[in-house]
Parts: sequence; structure tokens; C-alpha cells
Amino acid sequence: MSPEDLSTEVMREYGYWALGVLMLVVAPEALMPFVGFLAHQGMLGFWPSVLAGTAGGTAGSLIIYAVVRRAGEARVRAWMVRRGHWLLLHESDLDRILRLFARRGRWFVALGRLLPSIRSLVNIPAGLLPMPLAPFLWLTLLGTLGWNLVLTLAGYCLGAQWSLLEPYLGFYGTLVIVLLVLLAGIFTVRRLLRRSLGGR
Repeated sequence: MSPEDLSTEVMREYGYWALGVLMLVVAPEALMPFVGFLAHQGMLGFWPSVLAGTAGGTAGSLIIYAVVRRAGEARVRAWMVRRGHWLLLHESDLDRILRLFARRGRWFVALGRLLPSIRSLVNIPAGLLPMPLAPFLWLTLLGTLGWNLVLTLAGYCLGAQWSLLEPYLGFYGTLVIVLLVLLAGIFTVRRLLRRSLGGR
């Protein structure tokens, strides 16, 4: 069974709850366009799918926000010092993200949801400073809703053309994976070199 068939069966069996749960841990770019395609095929409703994905993504952000807020900056910094190297993160990364948040706080929370590289990091300074829960929740909801709507609409509009692209998806999917691995390798090597040279 292909991943698409498996996803379809899961959605049919458990409905929109499954989508919401998946969005706790899955990047929207990896799921919502396909969900839009399923909506075009009549297997899912468009707006229920967008709302379920948004609920799941927002819940995931709230979990990180709550954990960081309860832990406090001292514990987060201690974790970065002891365990951050496993994720190639340094205490200086935390300092940079806190400075950026201090300058662009509310915009950073909303617009950061559109940037895959910093989406999860947005929750850390919001929990540490801390940003009040109500504006964090609404801005997270707004940004997540907007991004999920764009991704789902893209898959929906692709619709009937999806099958025409299937012969090429394997090649281009492989190409994208290779490029991502290459970029990750470059990032990793640079971080390891900086560590070996005593840099931050």
C-alpha cells in the first residue's frame, strides 16, 4: 500500500481527528497539499480539513510554549548547553532568537509560522519572555490557519492534474530529498567545524 493509500485509509477510518493528531508532529508542507488533493477528490471536506490541520498545528505549538514557559530560561539554557549539540544548537542560537523576538515579537509569532526553518523555534522565546497566552494563541492560530489554507488550496487547485504529475513525482521527490540532505550536510559540517575551532 502506497503512503497516499495509507493516508487515505487513515482519514476514512478516523476522520478529521486523525489529521489533527498528525499535525501535532508532521510539517504542514508534507501533509496539507495532499489533503487538498483528497478534498478535490471528494474524500475530505476542504474547510474541515483546513480547520483540523490548523487545530493540530496550533495545539503542537501550545505544547512547546507551555513546556518552555514552565521550565524557564535557566533550564532551557542548561539543556542547550548539555544537549543542544545533538541538534547542532548552541546557547548563542537562543540569544539570537530572543533578540529577534524582542524586536519583532507579535509579528514574529504570526509570520514565523510561514517559515519552516523557524516555525518551532517561535514557541521558545514566546514561552520564555513570556508572551501572554491569549495573544500567542490568536497569533499562532492566525499564522497557522493562513499557511494551512495556502497549502491545502494549492493541493486542491492541482486537483485533476495530480495524476498527470505522478510519473514525475518520484524523480522530483528524490531530487528534493537529495537537495535537502545536501543542505543538511553543509549545515552540519559548518557547525562541526565551528565547534572544533572553538567558535559559537
